[in-house]
Amino acid sequence: MASTQWFTDGGWVLLGLGLVCLGLAVVLARVVVLLRDRDRHNEAHIDRLRRELSGLEQGREDLERLSALDPVTGVWNYRYLQQALARELGWAARDRRPFALLVLEVDGFADYTAAAGHQKAFGTLRDLAQRLSVEIRSGDTFARYGGDEFVALLPGATAEGAVGVAERLCYAVRKTVAHQEEAAAELTLSVGIACFPEAGEHAASLVGAADKALAGARANGGDGWELAGAR
Repeated sequence: MASTQWFTDGGWVLLGLGLVCLGLAVVLARVVVLLRDRDRHNEAHIDRLRRELSGLEQGREDLERLSALDPVTGVWNYRYLQQALARELGWAARDRRPFALLVLEVDGFADYTAAAGHQKAFGTLRDLAQRLSVEIRSGDTFARYGGDEFVALLPGATAEGAVGVAERLCYAVRKTVAHQEEAAAELTLSVGIACFPEAGEHAASLVGAADKALAGARANGGDGWELAGAR
């Protein structure tokens, strides 16, 4: 009788509500599981996208670097040199700090090319360029200017410091070609040095001064340097 009374007093309603709540709890638990699975999937997808984007960014940086390298010598090319020169001169002018530009030319390279052939000569030029590039500081710039000419940008370098670098570069060429075949043993280096702001305050005037100094060094027999404005 008590049991019958319970059902007639609304027990069925309570039982039904309980079953409904239980069903909702099961559905909710299932939804939570599905959402967690989706979140894990999304996180994995996002991680994959991040890795792909990182790879693309690295690829872009590699392409930019390759586009700035000279294909023959492996050092910076003329386009990069122009950008670096404008940047360094701007900083030197802003901070009023010293800056030196060196124009280098390999003495006797035309005769060596005629005797050894272009392919061998290009290999020698690459060896020399790589050897010279390690003789300057990491913050300096060493680039191919054209042909057998190169340029070194030395931010913060005074005339005295630039002369020391020029002497070191000349010695590096003599030491490098000493281990080459006899035809390359005649190769030496001439260097023209121009300092900011004494020799020029703009890229054109500074390069022009260094070119004139280079011509003077070559006129003196090569295998040496000349400082613009030293005469």
